[in-house]
Amino acid sequence: MIENIIKSMKNNLSESEKIIATYIVKNKNVIGEITSTELAKKIGVSQSSIIKFIKKIGFSGYIAFKLQLERDLENKKSSSKNKIHSDIDLEDSLEEVTKKTLAETIEALNSTVGVIDYKNFETIIEKIRESGRILIIGAGMSSIVARDLELKLMKIKIDTVHYDSKQMQLMKLSTMNEKDLVIAISHRGETQEVLDVVKIAKDMKICVVSITSIGKNSLSSLSDYNIGVVSKESILRSSAISSRMAQMIILDSIFLRLMQKDYRKVKKYIEKSKKIVGWVEK
Repeated sequence: MIENIIKSMKNNLSESEKIIATYIVKNKNVIGEITSTELAKKIGVSQSSIIKFIKKIGFSGYIAFKLQLERDLENKKSSSKNKIHSDIDLEDSLEEVTKKTLAETIEALNSTVGVIDYKNFETIIEKIRESGRILIIGAGMSSIVARDLELKLMKIKIDTVHYDSKQMQLMKLSTMNEKDLVIAISHRGETQEVLDVVKIAKDMKICVVSITSIGKNSLSSLSDYNIGVVSKESILRSSAISSRMAQMIILDSIFLRLMQKDYRKVKKYIEKSKKIVGWVEK
C-alpha cells in the first residue's frame, strides 16, 4: 500500500521528499528495524523531514508507518495469482473476505483524511455555498457517488443536479454561467466523457471542483480545485470498493460542514423534506 501511495503522490512531492520516497521504496526490508532518527541519517535529511513526509502520505506517525510497511511486506510474500481483489484470495473464507474488506476500507479512509489540504477543502465548501447552480458529473461507479452527493445537497436546498448521460450533462451545462459550479468525480481522473464536459465548462469560465485519486491526472489538472483520495487499486476495478468509500467520506464531510455553517436554515429544510416524504409514503 505504501508504495502505491508514494507512486500516486510523486507529482506532489518536493525534491527532498522524492529523495525520502525513493529510499523507502528501495529499502523497505530494513526500515522496520531502524528508528526515524536512523532513517534520517541514512538518507541525509532531518528527522522532522521524515515525520513530515510520513504524515503527508497519510500516517499519524513513524510507528503506524512501520506497521503498515511490515504488513505490505507480509502481503507481498503471501501474494498469489489467485487474488481477486487487493488482498483477497479465491480461497479466503467469508469471515476473511469481510475482515480484509474492512481493513482495506479503513486504510483508504485514514490515508485520505491524512492527506487532505483542509484550507483548500474549506475553500471548496465556500464555493458550493456561494454557487448558483451545481452540476455533478461522474461515469460508471463514480455516477453512484455523484448521485449520493446530489441527494445530500438537494436535502439542504442547494440547486443541484446529476445526470448519467453526457448529452444530458451538456444540455444542463448550456444553461449555466460563471456563477455556477461543476463538481466532477472520477477515481483515476481520466474518464474521457467526464473530461469532455469539464473542458467545455472551463471554456464557459465555470468553476470546476474535482474528486479524484491523489496525484496529478487529467481531471485534477483541468480543475480549479481538487480533492484527492487514496485507495488500493484492484485488478477488478469495477468493484471500486475502497475508492468509493474514500470518496464518500469526502461527500459526508461536505454535507456536514454545510449543515454546520447554515444550521438553522438547513434544519428547517430537512424537517420539511421529511414531512413531505412522510406524506407521500402514507
